[in-house]
Amino acid sequence: MNVFRLKSSANSMASNGTQSKASSIAETGPVNHEPIMTPPTDYSPVQAPPLDESQQAKLEKLRTYINSIMLPEEHEYHASEKGFVTDGTLKRYLRARKWDYEASKNMLENTVRWRREYRPDELDPDYIRPEAETGKMYFDGFDNCGRPIWIMRPRLQNSKDTERQVKHIVFCLERGIRLMPAKVENIAIIVDFKDSAYAHNPSIATCKKFLDILSNHYPERLGVAFVVKSPWFFFTTFKIISPFIDPVTKAKIKFVYDEEKRGKDDTKAVSNEWVHLKDYVPPNMLEREYGGNFSFTYDIDAYWNALLKHTGKPYKIIDYM
Repeated sequence: MNVFRLKSSANSMASNGTQSKASSIAETGPVNHEPIMTPPTDYSPVQAPPLDESQQAKLEKLRTYINSIMLPEEHEYHASEKGFVTDGTLKRYLRARKWDYEASKNMLENTVRWRREYRPDELDPDYIRPEAETGKMYFDGFDNCGRPIWIMRPRLQNSKDTERQVKHIVFCLERGIRLMPAKVENIAIIVDFKDSAYAHNPSIATCKKFLDILSNHYPERLGVAFVVKSPWFFFTTFKIISPFIDPVTKAKIKFVYDEEKRGKDDTKAVSNEWVHLKDYVPPNMLEREYGGNFSFTYDIDAYWNALLKHTGKPYKIIDYM
């Protein structure tokens, strides 16, 4: 009798486990391995104000100058360079330098020459892929403004190759640009510090290099950055690198309230704004990990195939809007 009772109990436990698992799947929906790389139809892009006469004149002057230093048509990189120096690009550089013509011209010319040497849009996916194996950086979903969401998880750092780490960042920036829908010209970043230790934190040198590339070669490409579950050591690093961050860029960095702390976040550690992600991202575009409805588990094969399908394999020449 005891044996039968044990069997019954075991069967009951197995049944309950199955029911619990089924209930969990019913609540969360099936787990997805392919990320969301198609924007919603109802996004509201942030529109730059129309140009005044002075700004229009500076735009035309900058266009004339850039055309004068373009690579010849027969050059192998001409098509890529022509696609980059659109009016959209020129206006971003002018805005980044507050419509100072000379500063904008020098900044853009430096980028054009950097791109000729670095070829950021032609970085080999096979070379970059080892950096993406763990899912420490990937795109998934779009925010209310239609900006592709770039998720970063420092705890999954898997490389000590500084050069390839930086190229991975550049590769992601270029791919993110190719994910942008019409009238969208920047990205949203979620930096998730869950379970991160100080050892996972990128070096100060790597952080500076990233900020240098982002501010000097990808101006106006950061729409907003959300910092999730920020640990004490991040505040220390943030204070160190803050002087190197442009004030406009710094204002785009927002800290996300940790729901588990129930309002006990150290909001005085930094002066930046504290927010709730759900106010910025549609539930169906946000992973459950961050309070949304999308059940997603990173899988390198599924992700890499989806990314290259949407952004070019090995790369895709585009007009930078």
